[in-house]
Amino acid sequence: MRNSIPSSTKVLLSDFSIFPFSLSKMSLKVWLFLVLFSLAILFIGYRIAERPGLWIGFLISSTLVLMIFYFSEPPLTEMYQAAQLKGQDPWGLREISRKYSKIAGVPPPRLFVMDSPTAIAFSMGPSWNRAQVCLSTALLRKFSRAEIEAVMAHQICHLRRLETFAFGIGSVLAHSLIGLAEIMDRGWPLNWNSNGLRQRPFLTAFAPVASLILRMSLSEQSYFENDDLAASLISDRKALATALWKMESYCQAEPLSILACTHHLFMVNPEGSKESSGLLVTHPKIESRIKRLVGTYPL
Repeated sequence: MRNSIPSSTKVLLSDFSIFPFSLSKMSLKVWLFLVLFSLAILFIGYRIAERPGLWIGFLISSTLVLMIFYFSEPPLTEMYQAAQLKGQDPWGLREISRKYSKIAGVPPPRLFVMDSPTAIAFSMGPSWNRAQVCLSTALLRKFSRAEIEAVMAHQICHLRRLETFAFGIGSVLAHSLIGLAEIMDRGWPLNWNSNGLRQRPFLTAFAPVASLILRMSLSEQSYFENDDLAASLISDRKALATALWKMESYCQAEPLSILACTHHLFMVNPEGSKESSGLLVTHPKIESRIKRLVGTYPL
């Protein structure tokens, strides 16, 4: 395998100091969506009841936007019983986090470690001050120091670009829609006398809409851009490619059970080749990501 950067790959510059407070396109899209969403509610309220409807629409839209922002972090750390890193740090995660956070010009995120046989990492947070990064014990045991640094740099780049804000908003909206569909399916008459949900008409109808919401909040290109940006921070692009390859392999062997519509918060698809939520998976193929980084696959 060659370590040189493929000529077809456009490497993003990592000079974060040029625009220290710039917002990513992803975050601007989220704010634009929230503004249009609020205006739509105001318009509907005015059409229904004119001025009283406008005030009611204002209260509804303000409440919903505040709830979306406040609950934009899925309870993944609670679900996996991840422990915040305090006291001893045998992996040197604090040092790594401070190193790349300083380069990126953001506050170091809160660090969490979850006990799991799946080698995986994810990040969340609607703002830099509320950011958090979680790594699994399997990743910390089985990855080299260079690979752990590559993973941490990758997560901090997501935080620096405020993509976690967009990811969280998309996840909450899509997950709420899927949850509503499951509730409605349970009330479907043909499911009343069965132990399970034999028919899922509402899930079938709502899943494409949830998928559209996720794909509006992020795109495959955002994964490629973040890979390039993280690779430009570390000394060895191969370390990031190897980390991605290992993570994908472990997720295939030890799939992780996750909340619906949270695939995109993880560095790779945590469910491996499981097809139950294929429509909601937004990660590019791992082959494409590795070829973009080092020009060849497999490693």
